[in-house]
Amino acid sequence: MAGPLWWAAAFIQKHRTGLLVSSCAGLVGAQVSYHLFPDPVVRWLYQYWPQGQPAPLSPELQFLFQEVLQDMGIPSNHCYKAFTTFTFQPVSAGFPRLPAGGVVGIPASFLGDPVSNTDQSVVVHGQRVDWHSPAGARLRDSLTLSHDAQKFALAREVVYLESNVAALQTLPAPACLAGTWVLSVGAKQALGLYGGPMTLRAAFNLMAAVVGFVAYAFSMDSLTHALETWLDRYTASLSMDYARGGVEFYEKILSCNLALRSLLGRRGEKLYTPSGNIIPRHWFRMKHLPYTARRDSVLQVWRVTLNPGHS
Repeated sequence: MAGPLWWAAAFIQKHRTGLLVSSCAGLVGAQVSYHLFPDPVVRWLYQYWPQGQPAPLSPELQFLFQEVLQDMGIPSNHCYKAFTTFTFQPVSAGFPRLPAGGVVGIPASFLGDPVSNTDQSVVVHGQRVDWHSPAGARLRDSLTLSHDAQKFALAREVVYLESNVAALQTLPAPACLAGTWVLSVGAKQALGLYGGPMTLRAAFNLMAAVVGFVAYAFSMDSLTHALETWLDRYTASLSMDYARGGVEFYEKILSCNLALRSLLGRRGEKLYTPSGNIIPRHWFRMKHLPYTARRDSVLQVWRVTLNPGHS
């Protein structure tokens, strides 16, 4: 076994600069490819298929989306495509300034049909929703958004695409990889580990990888939190109607999560907190801001618009 290990170590030592560059480029490419080719990928993942057929975008949803684009003053040469998605919240991907454009998925629940029709079965997390139960009624109410709340939800996705946030989110991974690599090489040279046993270098490399991953997790989560706060506050600052709609939107999300917590029983208690936030899957990471924090941030902007003299 020593032969292949020594050969791999020698290969990495000889070509470490090229391997570092190609690894960083691969990380960026893997993250940005989803946004470079959004139309087939996003549609395939999130398209709403009622009765075995893809649901076309209704004129009502198309008009709503165009209204948001006009409110924000999006240039006509920015390419946007919208479709109907099965999710409770809008989804988006892409770069509107590129030929492939940006893609925005608008929830079918914005039309109200899957919500108002209690005879239509809906399955959430593998469990059929009983619309006549108290939790089902609460879920139905939480999915019914006002016009302002729907516009806020769509405008937030448009701001996300217009500001190229997706490109910014690709930076932590290659930056942490390059930083970990450079610092670990410098530390090994300073400590003289290259002249020592391979097992010692392997242990040091493992420790450096752990430290690098912790740095990546912290930087990525911190960046995501900052960007989510900025997206919410910027969208809410478009007008008083958008700010009011943003507060309602997050209140409805919290109410929806509480309804799901009740509907799913013990599984729901593992997924959602008593306040309606999503319980993080990893104890050492919080990948997104709590919905209560996002609601409070938008609420603060709304209060400022109501009382501009007290800002």
